[in-house]
Amino acid sequence: MNKYCEIRITSTAESALKRLKRAQIPVYNCKKQGAYFIFGVKDKDVKKAFAIFAKPCYNIAVQRQSGLKSLLSLAAMRAGLILGALIFAAAAYVSNLYILKIEVTGSGSYLKSEVVRIVADEGAGRGSLFTALNTPVATGKILSLPQVVFCDISKKGSVLVVDVQVENSHFQSVDRKPLTADVSGKVVSLTAICGTAAVSVGDSVSKGDVLIYAYTQADGETEDCIAVGYAEIEYGRTVEYFAPDDSERSLKEAYASLLIEGDGITRVSHKTVTEESGVRIVMDVRYLHRISINLT
Repeated sequence: MNKYCEIRITSTAESALKRLKRAQIPVYNCKKQGAYFIFGVKDKDVKKAFAIFAKPCYNIAVQRQSGLKSLLSLAAMRAGLILGALIFAAAAYVSNLYILKIEVTGSGSYLKSEVVRIVADEGAGRGSLFTALNTPVATGKILSLPQVVFCDISKKGSVLVVDVQVENSHFQSVDRKPLTADVSGKVVSLTAICGTAAVSVGDSVSKGDVLIYAYTQADGETEDCIAVGYAEIEYGRTVEYFAPDDSERSLKEAYASLLIEGDGITRVSHKTVTEESGVRIVMDVRYLHRISINLT
């Protein structure tokens, strides 16, 4: 960078140097160019140099400003542009500190709604600082989701990227339908790991009713996903068992016959009806039936 302001005057070198010496102005890089004498002075001596060559006959002019002076002049002329650039740079820096978007990638992207919920619970909701995210805990919770075998949480600009991978066999066999009831009864428990619950605990449902929808809602918008979860439904049946008599042995055999249904029994009561050839044991049975989707 040029350190000195370069001044050009119409004068002999000897005459100009004498005047500059008397004014105690140090000069640098002197040279003769036709009728002009060109010399350099420090920025602080420019005004003084112009003062001693103020007569019109010298025809004094600045041929080239010093590097610092040029830079300051350019900055002054481009003040608005520079200010805008600084504001943009500051805004970009600040925005990179915050999470403006969450992306879920990989074969487990269908778990997006649950992954977004987990990272939000651990401090990384939209508009939060990246540093607020408890990454180890969030990663552990995501790895505990059904069939998830890999999870990586990274930052790209203002975007939080969560890469989730599931077992290949599970990914290929994903059921993209909602979870529906296959029996009629009362909902005892419902867990929607991914998707939206369609009913609540205590509700009565009929066979074919939707229990978990294959979509979720985020920021007021509906997004398709897969339904992942399970429900327990209590339902009742009347079962009849014929026995030669109403002895304790006959009752045990009648109750034992109920176990072949497969579902767990929550309670049972019975009454005995006498027939010509023996007795008919009529049992009122309550079963607990579990149904799931995308958990195997």
